[in-house]
Amino acid sequence: MWMTNEVTKSFQNQYAITNKFADYKGANIDIELFNSDVFQQIALVNTKDNARNSVKQAIMTQRYGFIESEMLAYIPYCVALQPKRALVCGTLNATIAYQLAQHDIKVDMVVGDIEALLTLSGFIPNFKEIQENPNIAIYEHFMEIKQCGYDIIIHGASPKLHEFEALKKMANAKFICIFGLANCYLEPSVALDTLALAMNFGHVLMPFMLPTLIPSFYAFLSNYAHPLADLQLQKSDMLDNMQCYNANLHTSVFRLPTFLHHISAPYVKN
Repeated sequence: MWMTNEVTKSFQNQYAITNKFADYKGANIDIELFNSDVFQQIALVNTKDNARNSVKQAIMTQRYGFIESEMLAYIPYCVALQPKRALVCGTLNATIAYQLAQHDIKVDMVVGDIEALLTLSGFIPNFKEIQENPNIAIYEHFMEIKQCGYDIIIHGASPKLHEFEALKKMANAKFICIFGLANCYLEPSVALDTLALAMNFGHVLMPFMLPTLIPSFYAFLSNYAHPLADLQLQKSDMLDNMQCYNANLHTSVFRLPTFLHHISAPYVKN
């Protein structure tokens, strides 16, 4: 049996599965869960607009989920100066929040649909510990959050202009923001449009690419910190039990292929 993931309108990939064992349909998030001999469990997360049109389709694999979890958490953590509070949104990957919370950072996570997150309770590692961790607060909507002043913001999707404006208001005077980009190989113009929106919100803006099964693209945005020059090796070297993140990989993900470097250069601020 095969499960098909639509990466873009012109590109699909398939995963061999043994069976489908869960199906959740929410107002704006649909989830299908599959078993796989190679990837353990596979989660197909389909985010939709109010008219139920698909906005974003994402694949998470249980076997390799640690790649994005560790990289998205520790790239900002190992650069930020004494981070105390973090915001995670635009993703159901609660392991990102868990990674940060282990370092005494208070993490607020906005998931958009609590039932969708609970559907992944057997998929996400350490889910019970995440629920019980006093450093993690999970919200369904942004309006439930009563405080601001985040040192680290991680947005797993590609923010729109109004989202950048809202996140800037929620950020601390000195902040680091990681946000998603469209696949730069398949939809470079979409990714560049997001970078163009971000240019007015920080002094440093640098895209990077993670070594996932299909390369995933993000950007580092800050008004004070540089992801390479300000990397604190004493922090990264003291991290235990990492499966993916290390200081060398931290610096390498910002080294884009030459043609991507050229097309993104007008939007980079470093």
